[in-house]
Amino acid sequence: MVPRISVDSRFRQALVIGCWLAIVGVAIMSGTAVAHSTGNHQSTHTATEAADGRIVELYPNPTTPQNHGEFVTVDIDKAGNWTLSDGEGTARLPDGIGEFAITRHPDKTATHTNATVVETSANLQLAVGGERLELRRDGQLVDRVSYEDAPESQRWHRDHESHWLPNGFQPREPATINSTPVEAFVLPDSPDAPLAAIEGADQRLYLAAYTLTSQRVVDELIAAHERGTTVRVLVEGGPVGGMSTQQADRLNRLTEAGVDVQVMTGEQARFRYHHPKYAVVDDRAVVLTENWKPSGTGGRENRGWGVTVDSPKTADELAAVFTHDATWNDTVSWSKFRSTAETTEVEAATGSYSQNQPPMTATADAVTVLTAPDNADEELIQLINSTDDRLLIVQPSIGDREFRLLRAALRAADRGVDVRILLGSRWYNEEENKALASTLRERTGQSETLTVRLAAGNGRFGKIHAKGIVADDTAVVGSINWNENSVDNNREVALAIEDAEVADYYAAVFDGDWSGGGADDLPVGILVVAIGVAGGVVLVLNRRLTFAEKR
Repeated sequence: MVPRISVDSRFRQALVIGCWLAIVGVAIMSGTAVAHSTGNHQSTHTATEAADGRIVELYPNPTTPQNHGEFVTVDIDKAGNWTLSDGEGTARLPDGIGEFAITRHPDKTATHTNATVVETSANLQLAVGGERLELRRDGQLVDRVSYEDAPESQRWHRDHESHWLPNGFQPREPATINSTPVEAFVLPDSPDAPLAAIEGADQRLYLAAYTLTSQRVVDELIAAHERGTTVRVLVEGGPVGGMSTQQADRLNRLTEAGVDVQVMTGEQARFRYHHPKYAVVDDRAVVLTENWKPSGTGGRENRGWGVTVDSPKTADELAAVFTHDATWNDTVSWSKFRSTAETTEVEAATGSYSQNQPPMTATADAVTVLTAPDNADEELIQLINSTDDRLLIVQPSIGDREFRLLRAALRAADRGVDVRILLGSRWYNEEENKALASTLRERTGQSETLTVRLAAGNGRFGKIHAKGIVADDTAVVGSINWNENSVDNNREVALAIEDAEVADYYAAVFDGDWSGGGADDLPVGILVVAIGVAGGVVLVLNRRLTFAEKR
């Protein structure tokens, strides 16, 4: 994860932003030294077997003068004569058990950790350019951690893997809920489905958005607030291309009505983009591939997937994600944020499409909440690795041939799984999708188990914007694009729905788009969809980043 970039530096940063995108995870094996990298930041750790204590967190590079507030957290399971050393200073730990944050500046540290803060007078200082720390009991080495080039305002955190994580970010495990009623739908076929999903809230209505311009959605949020419902909105502060004046008007209206609207922004933001599209409505939740705007949930252009889940546990899990994301110091109220905005031009969508695939309801065997950067990539790779018969993938584009989810899909094709990949064919992704298809052709030759197609809507939709998977009897619906930035740097949310009926529903949509679009299997031929342009205005914010997705 990387700092957000100001608009003044966007052109220079565009030349180097690509080298920030990769975060490579390496599994940790008990009792051996293991490397983990975040960009160019390396760390290793060694733990003895059956250790009674370990180093669990480092914060070497806070954004304070002289790095005041840096700390090391240790987890002690057995009381004893414990010490922590960096080779220059040695700190003695309390004679007790629990998690202790060892620091020279307890007043600065306490706001960054829930561990018991322990002040030390030892010359224990964490060098930004690299350090090695050793945890000992009665003089015997129990754990060792070393790192190189600590990223600013990030914490090294150790659980089942070691990570450099933004300060304020707490990873979540995937949450699975069994026997769950769901409604599956697609866009632009069913634009009333997302609205119906958020209607009638009595207790809570939380809406997470990359962009929000739908007047119908804003009306429902205000109506819920006026009924006494707790309504909260969280949006991305600097979407690609800027925030439209239409969105500013919508957020102004929400704020004036008394709705709590927060914006994720700033150089120390935990995510490159706040990119999810979901809502929590009392005891149900809706998760989408589409933005809350006319081209998405309004059914004016995009092919998208969505699902509503009638499940208190699923709703509570997403509410916890929302609260985590909306209540740290990288979010500010819209009323404070809007004064930083300027205006410029943007396109608008005005298409109209028929309903080819109505919604369907089922009781899913299981629904799993996936989030990025927490857990989604690992879970999706496991899902793909376990696929036996069919693997259908729809994406606007795929980052590159070496993207790890794509590599997993290629392995599935190698073992005989029918793998089909449906990509977009608009002006901004046609060439890269052609190039990817050509690369896959060279890799697979005349393989009959892997085919790639660029979709043309042919009256069914305007462009591919869905990010979906059908893997045997499991369907995945959410905001996760197949590129390193999405899974490693963005906040993303998806649901994995394990149910044959639901999987067949999305497979039928996929098949219709595959065969009804009119494009040949690549690389034999491509049919490109024409695009239309309309007018509008945009807010240019204080930063710009690499392209995550178009409208």
